[in-house]
Amino acid sequence: MSRLSLGVIFWSIATSLGLFSHPLQAHEPVIIAVNEDILPDYHRFLNNRAPLNIHEYKGNGARRDVVELVLLMQALKLGGFKPEVELRAEQSYLRSLRDIAEGRFITSAGLAWKADIDALPHAYFTSRPLIKQGEFTVGLYTSLNNQKAFNSLTPKLLMELNVVTNSQWKSDVQTLKDLGFKQISYSPNWVNMARMIEANRAEITLAPFQSTPNMSIAVGDVTLYPIKDIKVAISGSRHWPISRKHPQGETFYRALERGLAQLDAKGIIYKAYRECGFFHSEVKNWKLLEPQQ
Repeated sequence: MSRLSLGVIFWSIATSLGLFSHPLQAHEPVIIAVNEDILPDYHRFLNNRAPLNIHEYKGNGARRDVVELVLLMQALKLGGFKPEVELRAEQSYLRSLRDIAEGRFITSAGLAWKADIDALPHAYFTSRPLIKQGEFTVGLYTSLNNQKAFNSLTPKLLMELNVVTNSQWKSDVQTLKDLGFKQISYSPNWVNMARMIEANRAEITLAPFQSTPNMSIAVGDVTLYPIKDIKVAISGSRHWPISRKHPQGETFYRALERGLAQLDAKGIIYKAYRECGFFHSEVKNWKLLEPQQ
């Protein structure tokens, strides 16, 4: 899929997938912001299936971001939301939050940290947390040829590594600072972070665990692997922010909550995170990296 195609509006996605049956003429489509690097994996994972027909959350293209978008679509359908849904590619986390607050988007495909939502509490309806406080555990990922990173198994050695993240991801940045990392580089997007690590311009990054062999994560033509036996907990809970200013905002929010309640009651949200690898049983006994005193 070309960058040009990633940037266009996906006008027909809901009807082509059979997600919503309500005629387009009856409602203006509501726009959901989605990070452009998620879209290829989302379509790869669906493989022409309707989101409501997804019952297993693993396989080609499955990862946390993709699974969250599937859960969003499922919850909307179950909650009875009728208007057409349109996905629009967006590159910036903070820009998406601003556009949601201003009513240009109704929500984002990806969840947001509660602390970021609370910065503008009157701008959003806030969904129930899909990831609760203490549940967001990630790995330190590097490229296969970086033996220095793989051999850095003590906090002292790890803190000497150059870690790359996005400056807009405030919870990640604060976590890295609290842990004591001395070299923090910044990049505007996830694909570029992986390329920086592959080119040895950075050495590690925080990334969710995966259900793939060796818990590897493919980012374009780059594959990253976790440093074994080390994990990091990022503080905070994760929610969908829904625009209060959007004319369909409250209807969308109430339908979403109804649908999420059904998914939650059946254990589907936990199942989805477990099957995509985010809640990973193999890392249960890995050492949790603690902030330096």
